[in-house]
Amino acid sequence: MIRANSWAVSLLKSNLFLILLTVATGAGVWFYKKPIRIPSEFRIEKIEFDGQEHVQEVLLLKASGLRYKKNIFDVSIDDVKNRLEQLSWIKSASVQRKLPNKFSIRVSERVPIAIYQSGYKLHLLDVDGKILENDGIGNFDNLPILVGKGAEKSARHFLYVLGKFPKIQNQLAYAVFVGKRRWNMRINRGITVKLPERNLGYAMQILDEIADENGFFHDDVQEIDLRILDRVIVKKRVDAQK
Repeated sequence: MIRANSWAVSLLKSNLFLILLTVATGAGVWFYKKPIRIPSEFRIEKIEFDGQEHVQEVLLLKASGLRYKKNIFDVSIDDVKNRLEQLSWIKSASVQRKLPNKFSIRVSERVPIAIYQSGYKLHLLDVDGKILENDGIGNFDNLPILVGKGAEKSARHFLYVLGKFPKIQNQLAYAVFVGKRRWNMRINRGITVKLPERNLGYAMQILDEIADENGFFHDDVQEIDLRILDRVIVKKRVDAQK
């Protein structure tokens, strides 16, 4: 003997309770359909979120548009997904309707890779150049700081190359995107490193090598210019030249 859940039986009865009244006349055929009443078992009682780390659940619930006690079949899964993915922190969302009365939602958050300074404000930035809304830098104050118009669009390549040279990366105070085309780095101890528009990896390799051999990260250096491919121009501080 097959046993069915009570909520499933209710749903079947509601959907099958359809009266078709066919009246054959010379004018045509009419159909009468009795409105379907959704049983109370199908009102939303549970909304569960999973995968969030930095976005509060109350914000996810508000963004989803879901409401308790609402008819579960009146909710569009695509609409809920799109609403959640409008949040700057949410890269993707998976929404499941679990009968009779539950929604299960899993979100994937974006991962900050840098702090982006725009004007006098600091923002978190992800690998796709997406600016993440936040109330403060909080636990991400160890990320590299990027400054300059358009820096968010070129951050991915710059940080990828920089990551291959941990010694330089550890010395970085901040980097400035100049003229929407190239980078200047400010190294700890106040040294400015001017990088070329192209061949960024090659310039970083030279910087890494000369730092080992000649100690260019010492206090007597003010600027290292690597914009010309086949030369290194070093400018010392005025007090060090005397």
